[in-house]
Amino acid sequence: MAMYKFLTALAAVAALAPAAHADDNWSFKDISIQHLDWTNHTENQTGKGPFGVKKDFTLLEVEGGMGGKWGDVYGFFDVENPSKSSNNSDSAMDRRYAMKAVAHINMTQAGGMPVQLYGHIYNFMDNGFRDQNNVLGLSTAYFNGGFWIKPFFGAHYETKTDLGTQYNGTMAGWVFGYNFKAWDQSFMVSSWHETEMGRKDSYLVMARDGGVVTANKTAQNGALSLWWNITPSVTTGLTYRYAKNKLGSATYQDAFIYTAKYNF
Repeated sequence: MAMYKFLTALAAVAALAPAAHADDNWSFKDISIQHLDWTNHTENQTGKGPFGVKKDFTLLEVEGGMGGKWGDVYGFFDVENPSKSSNNSDSAMDRRYAMKAVAHINMTQAGGMPVQLYGHIYNFMDNGFRDQNNVLGLSTAYFNGGFWIKPFFGAHYETKTDLGTQYNGTMAGWVFGYNFKAWDQSFMVSSWHETEMGRKDSYLVMARDGGVVTANKTAQNGALSLWWNITPSVTTGLTYRYAKNKLGSATYQDAFIYTAKYNF
């Protein structure tokens, strides 16, 4: 519980940090509508139940970030199935909420690269169910032309309905992006990835082939996207979304996400 409170405080401080620095040099914000289309394999596998069933859905998202010499912060808030109620006979069609806050705060340098305090909070809510992932650790950043990558590693604390808050191993991952031009158009490839390691057995109860099993202690979760900046205000994207031993299912799950953004 103490770690949970510390992570929450870290996120709050990080969210306020940009206002205290005069050297901020970038920021962005956008709203988007997205449609997530699970593959037939995923729907067939997870459709056997008894939970973790996957069905296609639409979501609305508000997203933004800013940074400077002090580091950077990023966050989003999603409403999934926004036109549905929060309590349906088919729980896969419930209206759900997800948010994430991420902070990379520069502390020092080593070998010409930043050493950063890293923290993130991801919170998911669905009709009385809550799952929150809290990570505290270290990160760095590398930039070269249009390419950038920000790897991280940290301790993972998870708060879940009926389980409370417990240490749940470690998490490593990255976000990266590459901006490029083609056919006189502006594009970007981006990715986020998380590997969870050494998870506790109490968090490994998942569905597979219609039964309940103990999933692997290691899990993968991420996405790879291609973005087309049609104008400075309008961006469209295609994302390949994947997860293994995550999202309530001890199996590989994947989907395609179609996105239209308005950039402010």
